[in-house]
Amino acid sequence: MADIVIMPKLGFNMDEGKLVRWYKQEGDPVKKGEPLFSVETDKTAIDIEATRDGVLGKTLIEEGDAVPVTLPIAILSDEGEDIDALVAEATRQLKEGLGEEVEASPAVAEEKASKPEPAKAPVEEKKSTKIGGRLKITPRARRVAKEHGLDLDELSSLEGTGYQGGICEKDILDYLASSKVRVSPVAKKMADEHGISLDELAGTGVHGKIMKKDVLAAIGSTADELDLAAVGELTDDGKVILEEVPYEGVRKIIGDRLSQSKFTAPHLYFTQKVNLEKLLDIRKQVNAAQDQKVSVTDFIARAVSKALQTYPDMNSALIGDKIQKYKYVNLGIAVAAPGGLIVPVVKQIDKKSVVEIAKETSVLFEKAKEGKLQPNEYSGGTFTISNLGMFGIENFTAIINPPEAGILSISSTKDEAVVVVDDDGNKSIAIKPMMNITVTVDHRLIDGLLAAQFVTEVKRLLENPIELLI
Repeated sequence: MADIVIMPKLGFNMDEGKLVRWYKQEGDPVKKGEPLFSVETDKTAIDIEATRDGVLGKTLIEEGDAVPVTLPIAILSDEGEDIDALVAEATRQLKEGLGEEVEASPAVAEEKASKPEPAKAPVEEKKSTKIGGRLKITPRARRVAKEHGLDLDELSSLEGTGYQGGICEKDILDYLASSKVRVSPVAKKMADEHGISLDELAGTGVHGKIMKKDVLAAIGSTADELDLAAVGELTDDGKVILEEVPYEGVRKIIGDRLSQSKFTAPHLYFTQKVNLEKLLDIRKQVNAAQDQKVSVTDFIARAVSKALQTYPDMNSALIGDKIQKYKYVNLGIAVAAPGGLIVPVVKQIDKKSVVEIAKETSVLFEKAKEGKLQPNEYSGGTFTISNLGMFGIENFTAIINPPEAGILSISSTKDEAVVVVDDDGNKSIAIKPMMNITVTVDHRLIDGLLAAQFVTEVKRLLENPIELLI
């Protein structure tokens, strides 16, 4: 019997998934457990496996389409099975969920026809094209708009004819047909100022869009101005635009989450300077004694986990009107991935040695860089560290990863002249490998004294690394 394949919900906050790739084409045989398609979530791309043997009978969306979770996206069937009725029903569910106009099934239509409609006073109602602040637009309509250079803000005033006022492909095509003249805002302003009719201009932009350089040519601008305009579209204050890309997907999610953190949690910062001379020496000995290589980050992760055990109030989060304090340390380690920043989480890191941490982080970092992390591998963190030392950054302050109480910023190690005091109290100048660490805390949960004690304990452990191996 045929089954409907839905867009999976792969995270608590996931409302929509983007289909990155179909691994099978319609009519291809499918084996249970092999990848069927790939979905881009708010953090990474995840391969979704087939749940049964059969044939990919029908795909309902194309690669690049984004649809809400739980909506139908394909049909898995047996070889030769008649799936027309199921395809029709799945298509109806998909269109309804996307805001497209759908026809009622025959049974519903017959039942509706048999019941007289109650008399209603005529009401003029304009259905909104937005829901929850987001534009209601189908994937096909979005794609057509993008192909014709339409901005989504430009469509917010468009009256959709789809389901519950949603914008469908037909609305975009009608809008394009009715828009005789496409012109950039800067070009229109300039044309109005110089009394130039846009109907007389031939646009050189995408799909004949009239650009600033077209208006400049019409008003007999100087050669210098024409050369500048030929580079690309200009802003009102004279900046040349190289490229415009949508602020969406992973980049927008990261921005929204960090903005929420920065403007909701009052951030407080404490910095310590750490002498890594002993740690670098011990790391060298550890790596020479075994195959599993240990990084400075692994030692820092171990030091942070031990410091969080010493000061457990730092291992907490504000959830609603309650402060949750956690028994174990699930340490997130920020990593640069193809789609943006992602934070793999080492669960219960306080129970693991430096070498065990190194084994786990090496696997997680590799999966992060390949975009193959599973949701359980980047969720559930209780504290985060962000290391930019490998990029030569001497000092920075990180934004807290909500809803955690703090994050530790780790800068590069630099040789510096420092004052050294020997056992007799004599002082001298020596060159030492020094590193800045800065803890950022949510001042709603963490007082300044506790934060200062915590970052000082991390410094003490890093400068006495033998304790990290015990």
